[in-house]
Formats: sequence, structure tokens, C-alpha cells
Amino acid sequence: MTVVLADGTVATIDAQSEPDLWWAMRGAGHNFGIVTSVTAKIYPRIHTTYAIETLMFTGDKVAALYQAANDHLLRNGAQPVDLINWSYWFNVPTIDPKGRFSFYAPAA
Repeated sequence: MTVVLADGTVATIDAQSEPDLWWAMRGAGHNFGIVTSVTAKIYPRIHTTYAIETLMFTGDKVAALYQAANDHLLRNGAQPVDLINWSYWFNVPTIDPKGRFSFYAPAA
């Protein structure tokens, strides 16, 4: 990986030459440097089908949403191994004046 550091120097780093900076650049946060090039290993796709759906709900629908997810997607603890579920919560007063708003995104 080649990075420009805060002092303007250009450094080519890897796990052996700069282990702390390498670790930091791989996800410890920001402000370590700007990546200008990276060499990455790629792998063949294992799953050839993929879908994601984002659903938006106001706060008054959240309880029903999670009940439906448990019943139909998560199957009360028997979630299929190739199904991922997550949700984001936002405070968007223009959408829900009470400040309860959820993005729910099941992916398979």
C-alpha cells in the first residue's frame, strides 16, 4: 500500500515494514494518511446470487417490522445461514416528528 502521510512524505508500507501503520490503515480509524495505491488479493465469487433491499419505516411501525422479521426472515432463531439482517436508526423529524425512523435492510 502506498500512502501519503500527514507530513507529506510518501511511504510504501506492508505488514512487515510498518506493522503499526499497516494495522491502522486497514481500519483503525482515519487521519493516518491518504492511500494512493493498494494491491489487493481477489477471490472467486462463492455466491452468484445476491440481493439487498432497504425498507424505511416510521417509529410507530418498528414493533410490527421486527415481529415480521422474526417470523418470516429470522424464523425465530432458525435464520438461513446466507441471510444477513441489519437496521439503521435515524432521527429525521421531517419524516417522523417524534424522531423515530428506521432503515431495515435484509440481504441474501
